[in-house]
Amino acid sequence: MWLLTLPLAVVGSQLAHGLAYRLVTPDAAQRAHELAQSGHGYLAYAPAALAVCCLLVLVALAGELGHLLGERRASPSRPSAAAFAVLAPAIFVLQEHFERLLHDEAFPWDAALQRTFVLGLVLQVPVALAAYLVARLLLGAVRTLGRLLVGEGPQRVRAGSVCRPASRLFVPRVPVLALGYGSRGPPTSAR
Repeated sequence: MWLLTLPLAVVGSQLAHGLAYRLVTPDAAQRAHELAQSGHGYLAYAPAALAVCCLLVLVALAGELGHLLGERRASPSRPSAAAFAVLAPAIFVLQEHFERLLHDEAFPWDAALQRTFVLGLVLQVPVALAAYLVARLLLGAVRTLGRLLVGEGPQRVRAGSVCRPASRLFVPRVPVLALGYGSRGPPTSAR
């Protein structure tokens, strides 16, 4: 599950990171200058990192499909919502501090006080939830595909199997005392 969870958490964290900068600094030229001044030069490599994350997700899904096809049963593994809730904010906090540490060559004690940091950290929660839902959706699709490939598709109902009349209907008898009534009355017939 980590091969699926970690790349999705990284991508989600980066989306929230970029959204925070867009919301705080809407002007593109000013935002580019601010990003350059705060150690974000590595963002030029973001498409390559995204491709690697997508490749890792595909490998994880292929592994899950292989497990389903090899074992002939559904895998009980599920992504952890707690992992997404912890990983995305942790990745963001570490990233913000390391960016400034590498750029300024001093530990950025005031990084947590900046508007982009606070907003980015707040945005990590809904984005982490969305990444968790994407992981669940992808795993569900792969498991459905696995069941279809091994022949455990939707159960088909044969004609006549549902509409068979019951030969004898058994209705359990409730004792009279359980209903709160007395035991006086006509005798019951023995069956």
